[in-house]
Amino acid sequence: MTDTEYTPLPVAPDSHKDAETERYHTFVNLALVLAAITGIELVLVYMPFHPIFIFTSLLTLSLFKFVAVVAWFMHLIYDKLVLTLAFGTGLVIATGTFVALGFLLSREWVDVDAITQF
Repeated sequence: MTDTEYTPLPVAPDSHKDAETERYHTFVNLALVLAAITGIELVLVYMPFHPIFIFTSLLTLSLFKFVAVVAWFMHLIYDKLVLTLAFGTGLVIATGTFVALGFLLSREWVDVDAITQF
């Protein structure tokens, strides 16, 4: 017998396998972090803290989760910066529209009795 190594199955190159494995583990780790943050949000709602603290914490955690999902699962971290800015601009316009409509249609500016009179 010779001194050559016996490999019955073809083996993928290490560079390809490492990159795919690393990307897979990144997505799994991000999913675990998002699940942990969701658990923190659920526990935070039932804790006896001041409502402003709870609301601010929930808003911050939700914003982090949104950015993480958009950046990694929508692959924006791999795209050019122009595409990320285009998405961010649309998000800012949509958020501004939502907040403006919330103020315009709040109960203090709308005469609910006049609308429901019919």
